[in-house]
Amino acid sequence: MSALAMDRVVERVQQLPSLNQVVNEVLHSFDDEDVDIPSLVSKISRDQGLAARVLRVANSAFYGLSSHVSSVNEAVVVLGFYSIRSLVVAAGIINQFPNSAGKTFDRLEFWQHAIGVGVCAKIIAARLGQDMETAFTAGLLHDVGILVLDAYFHDEFEQVLSCRAASDCTIIEAEMATLQVTHAQIGYEVAKRWKFPLPIQLAIRDHHHPDQGAPALLTDNVHLANVLCHALEIGNASYDMVPPLSALAWERLGLSWDELGEMLGEIEHLNASANLLAMEE
Repeated sequence: MSALAMDRVVERVQQLPSLNQVVNEVLHSFDDEDVDIPSLVSKISRDQGLAARVLRVANSAFYGLSSHVSSVNEAVVVLGFYSIRSLVVAAGIINQFPNSAGKTFDRLEFWQHAIGVGVCAKIIAARLGQDMETAFTAGLLHDVGILVLDAYFHDEFEQVLSCRAASDCTIIEAEMATLQVTHAQIGYEVAKRWKFPLPIQLAIRDHHHPDQGAPALLTDNVHLANVLCHALEIGNASYDMVPPLSALAWERLGLSWDELGEMLGEIEHLNASANLLAMEE
């Protein structure tokens, strides 16, 4: 099995198309305390493809709205701008990666897990008093490096999946054994390429090993959310097994086991949200 040179990965990542201008503006609004919400909502509404994807998700059973929303403005009124902002980023990112021809990796299953981690991270953030939508977005995008492997390094990714299945190990261990490059490292390069907010970049890079980077509660949050979603089989992400929980990350989060038990009750309903991923159509 051959290693995947990191410079080859970086070269391919640099060739990724720029994000949709509206998505890019929305993404950078995470760092703007004086964001012009009416202007951004207007721009989202004028992008028909993007607006349609966002409305499809907003009207899914996951959000449980009592009535159908038919415009981005209406969705903002019902769900709030910051929830819609996260959906815009998700819809924009999804559209950047072509589906591979392979049958081993289930892209729908991948997005089910990603959405699960995003919502789980949002629930944890609510407990900790963190920004919930930043946590949702970081959780949603934590495995973006896997999309690069699937879309652009498919043969190498097939080696990883075969190794993981044969060795009964985590995907990170399989990546290191076969490629000497991990999806977390690749995802970090994508996050830098598209200029994600720095805390989200670091959460993507360190979500499997939060004790190896600088202490960051967002990273610890996404790490825990990922472990919980695998343990609860939210999204049934068969491309990975339950990764180990960092004791240091758990300690830094400062959650009690009783609080975790309460959150699990909130999280387990996520298995009913598979249709959220209609936005991938």
